[in-house]
Order: sequence, then structure tokens, then C-alpha cells
Amino acid sequence: MSFIVKNTVGFLLASRIPNLLVIGITQFITAYYLLDKSLENLIQIEFLVFIFSTGMIGAAGYIINDYFDQKIDMVNRPDKVIVGTTFRRRLALFSHIVLTFSGIALGFLIDPAVGVIHIFSSGALWTYSVIIRRWVLLGTLTIAFLTCLTLLLVMVFFREFNLLVIAYALFGCVTIFIRESLKDIISAKGEGQFGIQSIPIVWGVRGAKLVILLAGAAGVGLLSFYLLSIPNWNVRYFFFGVLIFVFWIAYRLVKADKMSDFRSVKTYIDILILAGLVSMFLI
Repeated sequence: MSFIVKNTVGFLLASRIPNLLVIGITQFITAYYLLDKSLENLIQIEFLVFIFSTGMIGAAGYIINDYFDQKIDMVNRPDKVIVGTTFRRRLALFSHIVLTFSGIALGFLIDPAVGVIHIFSSGALWTYSVIIRRWVLLGTLTIAFLTCLTLLLVMVFFREFNLLVIAYALFGCVTIFIRESLKDIISAKGEGQFGIQSIPIVWGVRGAKLVILLAGAAGVGLLSFYLLSIPNWNVRYFFFGVLIFVFWIAYRLVKADKMSDFRSVKTYIDILILAGLVSMFLI
């Protein structure tokens, strides 16, 4: 494989293209179903560039995280290390810089408020990769909030406040926090060798379980409030089924004691996130 082809493949893999597509689709669906924007408005170049700029900031964040996590990943998942193997480290750092500044520039071109938020997001992603992720709890909260921000950013773009978007953003924040906490449990072996103070390393697996269960309880509370505030019985029936699934996930988490068990629970959380996305079509 030639140098150019190899590093191009590495760039695409490090950018997490499937994840970026999910973010873009979620923003599109949020505007269409939750903010009730017409399809004609959403295929305008401004909105498409807005989604693209968000994706560029996200891709830059994924790449720089892989850049600083190379040694940890060599312990936890050596067969999936991209930066430093398929994708040269210098090119990874250069790609991060280009994507970050391009995403910010496009953000300002569309709307100064979007540009400012892109600066905040890119700065938070860099700080997370270098410093914040080494602090107990704060790193997980940072990723959860930045994920939530991708939905709130749609309201900023349209200059429109909407409680539905807030509700979904909070739901996403809680589920991503739980997902990241599960990833910390799975990755604790490698992270502990390099000074990462994640929840399971500082408070143990039992402590991490307790934090996840508390976050899940908060999520159930938010979901219950959401159900009571939405006069749509299709949505209520859907989320009632989701609540049953949530309690089943909690049971599986309490019983989990092997890494394979925690990986299974993480998969269930991914299904839960997908269910939340699908529910938007019922609004």
C-alpha cells in the first residue's frame, strides 16, 4: 500500500466517519422533527455547511485524542491503533490543526455564535485529550456535555429555543456519560499505567457502577418528566418501553463482573441511544 493511500485510509479511520455521520444525521433530524423546519430550509447551503463544520470539529477531536492516547491504546486495543501505525503522527497533528481552523472558519462564516461555540468545543476537546481526561469524573462529564452541545448548537443556528431539544440533549448527555463510564471500566488496565484518574481507577469498579446507576436514575427522572410534558401517546408508549429496557440494563450492570459483561452493557447503551434517535420520528 502506497504512502498516500495508507495515510488517507488512516485519516478516514481516525476521523470516525460513521460517528460523524450519526452526528450530522442527528442534527438534521433535530431540525426537521423537533424544530419543525421544512426540508427546503434544511437543504440550503448554510445548514449543510453548518453540519459539515460541526463534523470537522468532531473529526479533529477524534484524531487528537488518538494522537495522545497511542500508548494507552497499544495496551487496551493494540489491533485497533491507527495514529502511529496506519496514520503518521505528524500528519495526524497537522490534520487536527487544519480541521480545527477550517471548522471554526466555516462556523464564523455561517454565524459568529456558531464560530464561538466551535472555538469552545475544539479547545475543550484538546484540553480533554491533554489534561482533563486525567481527572476523575471531569473527563467523562466533558465528553457528555460536548455531545449534548451538538444538539443545542442546532437551536443556536436557528436562533430558536425549544424544550424538546433541551430534553433530548439532556437524555443524550446522561446516556453518553454512562457509555463513557463503561468505556473507562473496560479501558482501566491501560489507563492506569499512564496516570489516567478515571472513575474505576480512583473509586474501583463498584464505585463506577454506583456512579453509573446514579446517572441512570437521573436519566429516568428526566425521561419521566419528558413523558409527562409531551401530549403524544405514541411517544409515551415508546419511552415506556425504553424505561423497561433501562431497568433491564441496570440489572445487567449490577450483575456484571467480567469485561465481556461490561462490553455487553455498553452495547445495550448504544441501542438505547439509537432508540432515542428513532423516537424523534414519532414527534
